[in-house]
Amino acid sequence: MAFPTFQPDSLLDLLRVSVSIVILGYACLTDWRQRRAPNQLWYIMGAAGLVFDLYAFWRSGFDTYFAVWLAAGVAFIYLLVYLIFRLGGFGGADAKALIALAIMFPVHPMIALAGAAFPAAGDIMSPVFALSVLGNAVVLTIVVPIGVLAYNLLTVPIGEVAANPLGAVTGYKASIGSLRGKHLRLMHRYEEADGKVERRMAFRGSELDDGALARLARWRDEGKIGDRVWVTPKLPFLIPITLGFLAGVFYGDILMQVIAILLGRY
Repeated sequence: MAFPTFQPDSLLDLLRVSVSIVILGYACLTDWRQRRAPNQLWYIMGAAGLVFDLYAFWRSGFDTYFAVWLAAGVAFIYLLVYLIFRLGGFGGADAKALIALAIMFPVHPMIALAGAAFPAAGDIMSPVFALSVLGNAVVLTIVVPIGVLAYNLLTVPIGEVAANPLGAVTGYKASIGSLRGKHLRLMHRYEEADGKVERRMAFRGSELDDGALARLARWRDEGKIGDRVWVTPKLPFLIPITLGFLAGVFYGDILMQVIAILLGRY
């Protein structure tokens, strides 16, 4: 897909990429350990992006099309990630990271490094780089449900897997005693009525706090539920975002290429 280049500057893009790698790398560490990332990271990335954008705007001869393209790209990503966030698709840090990337990269970075040009497959790409990053992250995340399903097929009776097909690709069964301190949600909502414990699927999962753990342990000890319950992990999506960013910089737009192949246009 064609998009404006605005006098591509390999050195400037390399600086943008370097700053982004440092910030995203640190964010991945905090996301893995705490399932959150400091807001200051995205303010720093956004501010650095604006500095680079002002330089590029000056270098373009104050081309108003550059400013319009930047504003339109940021507005599009903001609306998209806000919608996904409201639907529970990912967390606030993930949304802020993509908005900061939209500010940092008005268009796809074009880098000449060690005699090679990147992205290596840059003929089919989304018009907004942050959208390519999100698409790449989604494609790379597909391996997670495949791995989860394989694990469940090996550890859970096939009848139970068949009865819970959505849960079989989004979570797994774990003993109640092993849940404390883990970044997990209960896949079901448990309620006690007339001496029996009933469970219902929770679309966004049910929080696994101390109170929930105590109730589960009591019901287990009373023989009202089994020792293992279905849980779903709180995925550190900043890691797929960072991998999607690196894939976008050095390879290209994986999702757009998959769509082009399916449509017979690649």
